[in-house]
Amino acid sequence: MVAGGWVLALLLAAQAAPVAGVEPLVDQVGAVVAVGPSARIVTLAPDVTELVFALGAGERVVAVAPHCDFPAAAGGRPRVQPGDAESVLAAAPDLVLASTAGNDPTVVQRLRSARVRVATLDVTSCARLVEACHLLGALLGREADADTLAESTARRCASAAQRAGRLPSRRALYVVWWDPLIVAAPGTFHDDLLRLAGLVNRAPAGAGRYPRLDPETLLDPTLDLVVAPDEGENRPLFAKLLTRPAGLRLARGSLPVLWVPADPASRPGPRLPLALEALLAAREANP
Repeated sequence: MVAGGWVLALLLAAQAAPVAGVEPLVDQVGAVVAVGPSARIVTLAPDVTELVFALGAGERVVAVAPHCDFPAAAGGRPRVQPGDAESVLAAAPDLVLASTAGNDPTVVQRLRSARVRVATLDVTSCARLVEACHLLGALLGREADADTLAESTARRCASAAQRAGRLPSRRALYVVWWDPLIVAAPGTFHDDLLRLAGLVNRAPAGAGRYPRLDPETLLDPTLDLVVAPDEGENRPLFAKLLTRPAGLRLARGSLPVLWVPADPASRPGPRLPLALEALLAAREANP
């Protein structure tokens, strides 16, 4: 980054100094974030972008990461490269919003070293999504909107869980990607989707959030069904798997696949209850 850019970033950081008498906030990874002006927001992940717009602060977003395409207004914003701190600083933000669902913590640290305020969300469940709503509401001065969104999120998740309680428990995997076979482990928001839909996650714990498994795992007779995002890039890989021995149960239909809408199910943002409701509807159709 050119020297002038660094100067601009530092000047903006000074403008975003803590507000006197206002206690700083703690983000979802435990980092302290000063409360200050947030007129120029840069979002580094689609889920965070969606949350800012859902809280009615989208007009303050001056740049977003690639793949931030919802709502439509976000798609027209200039792009930054989340893995390049200089690219983010060039947008002259007074607040950067990141997510553990895809952002590099070393880049976040570099931004903080440049005295830019950064808040990181770590949404691993519907409950954590409710917390994220309140955190962003406080940072953006949109507390009333955050209360409304948080209440709606909690209510929809609780309602879905109540409906799921009337269904038989089933053992499942959430397949993020078919080749290589990547699944969601305990401690992820996908795992929480399974739990709220009355499903027991068969993915191993302790191997990271999204471990890679041997495709022959799909032949496990104790596995009742698979949940997967219905996205175009993943479908050909699924079709290819059907021709291999590891996909035998899938091909025969003895291992059902419940397809859920890709973006809501892949982004731990405000549309997460929509993904849960879609999964529950698929479960009710295939109990």
